[in-house]
Amino acid sequence: MVKARKAHLVLAQDNRSWIIEKMAARIAEHAPAFGFAVSVGEAEDADADVNHWMSYAFANVPHNTPATMLITHLDDPYKVGLVKSELTSGVDVGIALSSHTCDTLVAAGVGETSLAFAVPGHDFAAAPRRIVIGLTTRLYADGRKREAMLVEMARTMRLDRFRFEIFGLGWEDVIPLLEAAGAEVAYSPGTDDFRADYVEMMARVPAFDYYLYLGRDEGSLGTLDALAAGVKTIVTPQGFHVDLPGGITHAIWSQEELETVFRDLAEEVDRRAGAVAGLTWQSYAEAHTIIWHAILDGRVGEVAGLLAAHRGHHAREIAPVSEGRATMLRRLVSPYRIRSALSHIPLLKPVRAWVKGR
Repeated sequence: MVKARKAHLVLAQDNRSWIIEKMAARIAEHAPAFGFAVSVGEAEDADADVNHWMSYAFANVPHNTPATMLITHLDDPYKVGLVKSELTSGVDVGIALSSHTCDTLVAAGVGETSLAFAVPGHDFAAAPRRIVIGLTTRLYADGRKREAMLVEMARTMRLDRFRFEIFGLGWEDVIPLLEAAGAEVAYSPGTDDFRADYVEMMARVPAFDYYLYLGRDEGSLGTLDALAAGVKTIVTPQGFHVDLPGGITHAIWSQEELETVFRDLAEEVDRRAGAVAGLTWQSYAEAHTIIWHAILDGRVGEVAGLLAAHRGHHAREIAPVSEGRATMLRRLVSPYRIRSALSHIPLLKPVRAWVKGR
């Protein structure tokens, strides 16, 4: 059995109890699966195979082992200068959270082989809520409200991304079909007190994501209520609907148009959720172990390729924008930033500790 290597995470007191400590905990949790036993402490562990500083701000010390450091929030020239200094005086690889930060540092003169990036993971604690489709429509025996379009849609596509909130009589036969297609349905058929029913309905309208009306009979007063509440609409382009400037978000007439709108809405949510579907903490920890193994095996020059293979190729869809040079230079004269920069000079660190302890 191959003996696990040891990585030590250096977590300064300043970085505890918030995001960086969480990141350290996730690395420590998952790195053992990739060949590293992990410990966490406030100072370097000389017995570790590699020390990883959870913030570059505290890594400007003599290093007795191979070392890496987290790089983030480089928003002034002092910080960029500190990172450049650390990467030429003992830190083997700086691990940024983004390709953009790596590009910024390369432009500032840092060697590419000294840099890597790993996009952080997330806890998958949040999930998309359903898209709320509101209807304030009473049905009639002749089918004039064209609810058959919803029935057909429920037969041809999944509706798991949707919640229908329906106000009005007559939907009892339609609701089971929507639910069978995966939709949630909240139904309020109304009472004999139309005024109380209206108050209840108006209390819910602002919570709709979209107001839906399929009829071709001049228009729905519910469309007016929805627009008054700032709700987007999926309605037929007829009657007074076309006299409402900007009032139709999605115009639908045919069955195909209706289903296209619903598919597009669901796919939009799926695309957003898909952007982070692979960003697990396990993957984030593995990226660190790939870097550490490469350093210890004398393969630092291969890190970029190894990480690219690990995460897969994803071209940036939007070009990053960086702070202007003038903005960065203005920060050179900020008293707070000057004080912060001075506090990280090794000779002045005891002074910094004394000031914080007062």
